Amino acid sequence: MAFARTIDGDIDPAKLGAVDAHEHLIRTGGGEILVDGEDMRLIDVDKAITEARSYQVSAREFLDVDGTIVDMCPIDCGRDVEKLRAISAAVPGLNIIVTTGFQKSHMYQEESTHWISRYSVDQIAELVIADIEVGVDVNDYSGPFVERSAAKAGVIKIATSYGVMTDLERKLIEACAAASVETGCPINTHTQHGTLALDQVKLLTSYGVKPEKIAVGHVQRNPDPYELGKVTETGAYLMLDGTYRLKYLPDSSRVQLLRSLTDAGYGSQLLLGTDSGKKSYQKVYGAATGVDYDMTVFGPRLLHEGFSETEVRGYYVDNAREFFTFAA
Repeated sequence: MAFARTIDGDIDPAKLGAVDAHEHLIRTGGGEILVDGEDMRLIDVDKAITEARSYQVSAREFLDVDGTIVDMCPIDCGRDVEKLRAISAAVPGLNIIVTTGFQKSHMYQEESTHWISRYSVDQIAELVIADIEVGVDVNDYSGPFVERSAAKAGVIKIATSYGVMTDLERKLIEACAAASVETGCPINTHTQHGTLALDQVKLLTSYGVKPEKIAVGHVQRNPDPYELGKVTETGAYLMLDGTYRLKYLPDSSRVQLLRSLTDAGYGSQLLLGTDSGKKSYQKVYGAATGVDYDMTVFGPRLLHEGFSETEVRGYYVDNAREFFTFAA
């Protein structure tokens, strides 16, 4: 039977509803905070509950379905599965998908001595598989003891640096690919400013990952329909996130990219996410935007810009349902 794996167990993928395909509710520590500062630290469960509840309410109002938030914090990057379980319990009807896998290599401080450098590909793959099939480690593999939660991961993250794929990133990608092939778990990627999108797909598929179980992330940072068309031609998905990031591009760029790719026949391979992974991106910390931005602002804008209800529901509901279903 087809299923998607949420923090509270496996469900019929049709029950995912409106999916924020790349989001952050909790980040307790890790390299991203060391690199990018305290703005990245999201430890307040009550504030996260407020943001998650806003998303659930707005999903019901906008698309008349429950919501799903994919929390994309991977291994040893401040992931806290018990805090996420508390959020899920406090927001009835909302699904949360937990992530396993890895960020780009420089997010792991002293990477030469980190266990990801010292463990073999098979050993790393074994840990990722255990996150998916047994339960996420409540200590986030920060070691040395492992204590499995009842909650299992439902998506794998892989990442590459800006314009370069380091040796360590290649190693982690090989391990994550092995875990995906073994479990059927989909892979949602991080590209740095949209670079190496096609390279990620080629490497993952060379290890046997099905292209339709790969979603290449942050591609709106490189809004080039020709280049991104090469990715969708493989059968992989594109994930456009980061709404209202005017320091990079206006939202009109994201609208135009969606229109170009949809008109080219790739509308069923597009996912959307808000990626509000900083205090300065969340209303509960005083920001102008929040986790609900796509449901309250960007989604309605698409309708106002002439996208059909079928197209918009496809981006948020139908496409995500297909992608987050585990492969047979």
